[in-house]
Amino acid sequence: LLPVAMVQALVEYAKTYGLDARRGHVMMMYGKPYIGIDGYLWHARRSGKPFMLNSRPLDIDERSGYQLQDGAHAWKAEVSFPGTGVSFSGLGVVTAEEMTAKSPRDTTKLRSPVVAAHPWQLAQKRAEWQALRRAFPIGETEEE
Repeated sequence: LLPVAMVQALVEYAKTYGLDARRGHVMMMYGKPYIGIDGYLWHARRSGKPFMLNSRPLDIDERSGYQLQDGAHAWKAEVSFPGTGVSFSGLGVVTAEEMTAKSPRDTTKLRSPVVAAHPWQLAQKRAEWQALRRAFPIGETEEE
C-alpha cells in the first residue's frame, strides 16, 4: 500500500495533465508516477483529434527482423490521423523469460501470473501504449 502523501501526490500529478487517478490513468511504478494506456486513451480522446488505433501480431518476417526468440509474443500498433498521412507506431514484446520468471519471494509461484496467462494481450497493450504515447505526448508543449 502507498502512503497517504504518495497517493495525494499521484492524484495531483494526474490532475496536472487532465487525468484521473481513480480511473487508473496513472499509477506508481518504481517510485515514480507512470501514465498507463488508459490515461493515454483518455488523453487522446479528449484531444478532439480524429485518430485510428490498429494493432496486430508481428508476422514471421518482422519477428525475424527484430530477432525475437521462439516463445516471445510481439505486436505492432499504429496510431494514424485520417487525411493527414501522419502515423506513429509502437512495438510490444513479452519474452518467454517474462512468462516463466519465478517470484523472488516464493519460487514455487510465477513472478507475473497475469503475464503468463495472457502474454499476447500484454504485448498488444505495450504496443498500443507506445504508439499512443508517441502520437499524443503528455506534458510536452505543442506549437501550432
